[in-house]
Amino acid sequence: MTNRFRKSSRTVLTSASVLALCVVSGQAYAQESAQSDSDFDANAIVVTANLREQTLEEVPLAVSVVSGERLDAVGVGGIEAITDTAPSLTFTKGDNPSNSSLSIRGIGTSAFSVAVEPAVSVVVDGVVMARAGQGFQDLIDVKRVEVLRGPQSTLFGKNASAGLISVTTEDPSDYLTGKVDASLAEGGEYSVRGSVSGPLSETTGLRLSGFYKQFDGFIDNVSGIGDDKRAGYENYGFRGKLRFEPSSDLNITLIGDYRSGFDNSTFTMRKVYSDAYRNALAPVVPSAENRTVNINAPTDNNTEQWGASGKIEYDFADNWQLTSITAYREWSFSGNSDVDATSLTQPVQGVNLWDVNSGNTDLSQKSQELRFASGDLGGFDILFGGFAFRLNADRSFLRRQQFANGTNRSGQFNGSTETTNLAAFISTNIYLGDTTEMFGGLRLIHEKLEYEAFRDPANVLVPGDVPLGGAAGTAVDFAGSTTDTSVVGKIGIRQQVSDFGNVYASYARGYKGKGFNLIFATQESYEPVDAEKSDAFEIGAKLTTLDRSLSLNLAAFYTKYKNFQGQAQIPGDVAFLLLNAGEVSTKGIEAEASFTPTDLTTLSLGATFLDAQIDEYPLGPCYLFQTEAEGCVNGVQDLTGGDLPNAPDVRLTGFVKQVIPFGDSLPFDGFVQSNFVYQSKVQFGLDQDPTTRQKGYGVVNAALGLESKDDRYSLTFFVRNIFDQNYAGYIFSSGFNGGRVYQQVVRDASRYVGVKASYSF
Repeated sequence: MTNRFRKSSRTVLTSASVLALCVVSGQAYAQESAQSDSDFDANAIVVTANLREQTLEEVPLAVSVVSGERLDAVGVGGIEAITDTAPSLTFTKGDNPSNSSLSIRGIGTSAFSVAVEPAVSVVVDGVVMARAGQGFQDLIDVKRVEVLRGPQSTLFGKNASAGLISVTTEDPSDYLTGKVDASLAEGGEYSVRGSVSGPLSETTGLRLSGFYKQFDGFIDNVSGIGDDKRAGYENYGFRGKLRFEPSSDLNITLIGDYRSGFDNSTFTMRKVYSDAYRNALAPVVPSAENRTVNINAPTDNNTEQWGASGKIEYDFADNWQLTSITAYREWSFSGNSDVDATSLTQPVQGVNLWDVNSGNTDLSQKSQELRFASGDLGGFDILFGGFAFRLNADRSFLRRQQFANGTNRSGQFNGSTETTNLAAFISTNIYLGDTTEMFGGLRLIHEKLEYEAFRDPANVLVPGDVPLGGAAGTAVDFAGSTTDTSVVGKIGIRQQVSDFGNVYASYARGYKGKGFNLIFATQESYEPVDAEKSDAFEIGAKLTTLDRSLSLNLAAFYTKYKNFQGQAQIPGDVAFLLLNAGEVSTKGIEAEASFTPTDLTTLSLGATFLDAQIDEYPLGPCYLFQTEAEGCVNGVQDLTGGDLPNAPDVRLTGFVKQVIPFGDSLPFDGFVQSNFVYQSKVQFGLDQDPTTRQKGYGVVNAALGLESKDDRYSLTFFVRNIFDQNYAGYIFSSGFNGGRVYQQVVRDASRYVGVKASYSF
């Protein structure tokens, strides 16, 4: 039997395609210098989930991997759309990127505060996106996307308590190459993407890529004021990647990128409780199928971000590699929401107006990582190093409300936060024989969170206004800080059982740092929420045929979270609480299979069966209009046994493509393909409000087209959501204007058609 473990153990020092910024303790095999994808079997799926290049079957953890080619085929244009290909990943759509979130295995973080980390970390070319809003990027010139399921705090350290999405973009090529594609779809949606790559000299390569896309929108605004279409966008950006190889021992990679985005996303009304409010919304009719608004205020969101990173890899002493990663990023966001959702210019009895609800966020982050990795030291290897990270974020907010009694209220808020994260790590792999490996690592984390808030009720927006009511109308001027030191780690064993695969078992401790409720209505009496910690147990199997035409990856998991960080609205108030929601757990079974019986047929299937629930939360918040008979006593309820937000019990994904040969007389072949997503019902509210539940649904997409035999050009006609299945990206209830339920609807929740063309050279 070939010693596959020992062979891969000598290939770990590469990490050549991995730009892991907040990395490293993970289970790194001993590795010789630079290895590329070409060193693997042509049919192998190569991933870098452990900061080294391995085949998917070799990685002892649950990871979904999608190639850039597959992303293009199914029409995945942004991070959030990866949910179409990864069954354990769900997306909760907010009214702007800052309020949106991702969940893995039912665990995510939805919070308005800028002083809270996401539980699902997004890493692009090794650079961590510190906040969720940064991560919702357009995907251009992508080599692959990996979804690492379960806590990744040992390996990535910073905030991946639920999982990680790692995006790897294409490297500069050894010869001149390029690609351009364009698409056009119903509703005035079009996009153009392009890249060009090649050598500048014998030791230097450059890759440039860019994109532009625009969409008129799919929500009708019947007010006649402002844009008549909402939920549209205009985005553009570019990236440059420069790679130096002055010697066989030294590689230097420099990356710079810039992105600009605009959208006028808005919510639609699903249900209202008062007749006065219903009349004010007319002619809009609230319903789950509602795609109409009647608003007079802007709902514009503008984002801008740029960043630069440098990675140095140096092989020395025949058996060691030094890696240094330095990065800096900035992100800014501004947006406004028409909260009252009416076109009234003056309030009426029972209907208050709220046209100004705008905010700005400015964020900067910088980091430095240094690590040393050994080769095989005689049956084991070792990796150690350090990591430093600092985040600065400023948040300002303006709010103005008009009331039927003739009183106008307004106010301003300013807050800021700074996070400093320092870590030291060490990991090792021990080879107990030709077919058995133990892996483990430890990471020591020290983090400091600082925050400031200022709100003067006298600072009204319009002369004659009075301060806002409730908590938002009180004066605050304070600063605070909190620190935390924690040790996380991972340990496991992997056993090759035959030439067809292996099994593994592991335990990991996950970590997400402390947070503070830095929102408009923040109070000095608020205490920071404790760090979110998790204990994860997983067993799995990676099976494949010798020719890799059929593969099956299985995982069973159980993860217990303590001090789960959640957000809930205070009944009868517009303020939100950031809180530790006691103990929660997620457990289930995952299966992913791929089958390529011939070069002409590709089939992939994925399934997640999940039980994600609140295990202990006896003093949880009540939902809107909840009665004592329904469990609300003195403003609290026992949420023990409740569902975690947006965590379906069943989620299925699938993709099939069939190439149709047209013979040697024609330079092209035909193809047909389809992908689908199904998920069972979900609850969007932590408070278990019955009005924020959504029934299960399934979406089927299809495409057919032509592609040249030399892969240089293609033409595709596609249909999204063939059966016109309606669903929402988020449902929320509020006591505003007598009570209402609103929803964030998404473009793909309605059927539409389009065409896409591409050309490569």
